Amino acid sequence: MVVPGQPVMQLSAAPPVPVPVPAGPAASTASGGCPACGAPLARGTVICSKCGYNIATKQRVGGGRVAAAGRGKVAAAGEAKWYATAYPYIGVVLVILAVLYFLGRENPPMMLAFLLAAALYYVVVHIMVLVAAFRQSVGTGFLTLCVPFYALYFVLKVSESQTLKALYSFAILIGLFLKFFKSF
Repeated sequence: MVVPGQPVMQLSAAPPVPVPVPAGPAASTASGGCPACGAPLARGTVICSKCGYNIATKQRVGGGRVAAAGRGKVAAAGEAKWYATAYPYIGVVLVILAVLYFLGRENPPMMLAFLLAAALYYVVVHIMVLVAAFRQSVGTGFLTLCVPFYALYFVLKVSESQTLKALYSFAILIGLFLKFFKSF
């Protein structure tokens, strides 16, 4: 700024100070794509709007929860391999329990094996439900532990895990079978 009436002084220009460029997120956004799903990203974007991948933390956020990073388009589309679902394994457990039950109708030790296998499945699934509930919050975990109907509500309404829903539904069927079919 020049003030009238004062002599103008010539200042020597100082060399410009280099501005450090942050490494990390800016470098990955320069390529233009999300590292997780490949969707195009604008420069300076931190979270991918398509898959929820956070470039700064290198984690995927979905539904308010941090999910595993590195899952590609297959996980986002919901296409799972047949062996990655709970249904084939529930089928195997069903076959094992059916064989033990029919063998146990004539043989008391086999009936004991059937009862132990059914009880083991029932207990393991309930432990899985408790672990999922405590992962969500301590309050939810204690409600699930202390109130059986809340456990049912948690699995069918709150939990997003289809595997947990299938396993718990089959455990309820086993419990009902053991309770009402005492003809063995």
